[in-house]
Amino acid sequence: SIVEDPTDPSNTVAQSIKTDMAQLWAGTTAGDDGLANPIPFTSSATQMSVRVWSPDANIPVRLKVEDATDPTISVETEALTTVAMQWDTLVFDFSNEVMGTAALNLDNTYDKVSIFFNFGTDGPTAGQKTYFWDDVQFLTPQFVQVDLPITFEDDNVDYDLTDFGGNASSIVEDPTDPSNTVAQ
Repeated sequence: SIVEDPTDPSNTVAQSIKTDMAQLWAGTTAGDDGLANPIPFTSSATQMSVRVWSPDANIPVRLKVEDATDPTISVETEALTTVAMQWDTLVFDFSNEVMGTAALNLDNTYDKVSIFFNFGTDGPTAGQKTYFWDDVQFLTPQFVQVDLPITFEDDNVDYDLTDFGGNASSIVEDPTDPSNTVAQ
């Protein structure tokens, strides 16, 4: 349900109660019919964050994204809470999928989000627990300005090649060393 934030009465959050009868995979979906826009994953932008409030630290929280029109297209990843009874911003990297689940495929549409608290533990084992969550966000990488030496190896640098006078450049694999990246 949508409720008042347990720590800030001026904020509204989602509340998920994993009952004492819940399945180990019990969770909550946002955007059941699909989000207004697909999540814009790219090769360098594969992360989402969620602010969570959990009664326990060190529990796995699973985030799953899928195609709202085809539930066979999905990817799942997990993060652990680090604190109990406080807000904790968890980062979920979809390029690091949970073992046994599908890998992120950039050709797919992902426009549905589900969250699972204490994934893998059922209600009879954990007892009833109440979780809160808010601020589900797609994270865009924060690039740093290019500096010397220019190596084309740093994923945190936007090399942003600009061509002029009829030139066409790109960043590619070194033709003599596949472990190296070069400008062409």
